[in-house]
Amino acid sequence: MKKIIHGLLAAASVMSPFMLSADVANKTFIADRGTLSSNCLLGLSSGAKDCKKDGLGADITVAGFFRQSHNNTKLARYFGGGTTAADQNGTIEVATGTTGTTNALYGWQVDYTATESQAAYGTVTLNPRRTEVGAQVQWNQCLNKLVKGLWFSVAAPVVYVRTEMRATYDQTANATGAANAGLGNNLSDIFSGNVTGRTSPVIQSALTNQKLTSTYNHETGVADVSAVLGYKFVEEANYSFSGSVHANIPTGNKQAGVVAFEPIYGSRNFSFGAGLHGNFNLWRSEDKKSELNMHACGKYSYGFGAEQVRTLGLSSNTDGVVAAGHYSNVAKAIATDTVLPLANVSTLAVTVEPKSRIEAVAGFCYRFNRISVDVAYNLFYNQAENVKVKALWDETSHGRPVSGEATPVFTDLTETDYITGGAILAPGNTANSYTVDLSAASTPAQLVHKVGGGVNYSFETKLPISLGAGADVELSSNNHSINSWSVWAKLGFSF
Repeated sequence: MKKIIHGLLAAASVMSPFMLSADVANKTFIADRGTLSSNCLLGLSSGAKDCKKDGLGADITVAGFFRQSHNNTKLARYFGGGTTAADQNGTIEVATGTTGTTNALYGWQVDYTATESQAAYGTVTLNPRRTEVGAQVQWNQCLNKLVKGLWFSVAAPVVYVRTEMRATYDQTANATGAANAGLGNNLSDIFSGNVTGRTSPVIQSALTNQKLTSTYNHETGVADVSAVLGYKFVEEANYSFSGSVHANIPTGNKQAGVVAFEPIYGSRNFSFGAGLHGNFNLWRSEDKKSELNMHACGKYSYGFGAEQVRTLGLSSNTDGVVAAGHYSNVAKAIATDTVLPLANVSTLAVTVEPKSRIEAVAGFCYRFNRISVDVAYNLFYNQAENVKVKALWDETSHGRPVSGEATPVFTDLTETDYITGGAILAPGNTANSYTVDLSAASTPAQLVHKVGGGVNYSFETKLPISLGAGADVELSSNNHSINSWSVWAKLGFSF
């Protein structure tokens, strides 16, 4: 037991630097840990099942759950602008052309006008929230009839996911004198993608990706399938140990990048790993009607690369990340002069590698007759995603326009009268002033703590049935993850 405790303390000391990682901002995507992982405390009874001589050793659980994010302020900072800790406050600031700083976009950078002070400006305040409702089916099967100690488990959740950015606006409208130049357009029009028909002083295309919709977005589907094969290699009266290998089969939906904070369920990445499970009896009454048990499980997984769609941001080679740069206009060198939001062209196919993941659960279960009560702690850690662009970024197609010009001509992206810093280059190429920013599309390393508990009652019927309910909550020291609270109720059958 001491070795186990010392091992857990050592692991915690290794993880502790990640707990102090700073908040981030100017992001275009955040990866949820996944429903199967989030439901880890829902299935505390998962693992090697005892095989009764008169039964098949199978246990089936059907659980309904409700989950909702509670770290909305942190998520707002994740998607919001700002370039310093002080101004990463969950807003996208669009300043007038005469007062803007590197911490904000200028009005003309999102609403191109010939006179920069006449562009729309203001503050967009974000308040993201994610809600998940679903049912998870889990089958645990003892395979003693094949090999003593062998067991198998499979789980699959069907979910409804709803996301809301819930943006509010403190805004001043475009003040130019003609409708074709944007007269009356507000930031709410621009960020929702409703601005069309702009032809003066250039054609301005509406936002088509990373839109801040005024209503919620939702998706429904199977959020991955988990399969586990385990072997109980130690079984004594007061303790047992099992080893396992597991695979996560991706069945989630595909990202499109059309809306900000997309409703994503499951993943697009196949993962494989191994785990160790332990059960210990700490106390048992003489009549064996009551007992206190401890359970612990540690799993390692590796997520393999898969194609996804993500939106790249904008970075300055002198000032670093451009605040909310994916919303700023870029000029396109074509016959008809055009500006368009960077997100329209930087939403690309990329290869995403989630890499290593560690999950651990430790808890206690007290049983009195047919009633049992569980309390448990879960540690979740995932490395920072590795994101690579699948196709080469065209380094000759787009540049960042200078402040308002009455008759710009975007035919040459080296023309300093209309383009600042030359063409926008691929990540890593510092020859010009600006590059597209891969980090905006990558989820940083995540470390999440979950605590929860539940109660279960078993009926001694011919077909054993159990009813259970529980709740849990997640906490993190930074804003790298979606932290939620959840409640659940479950029905189990054993045969």
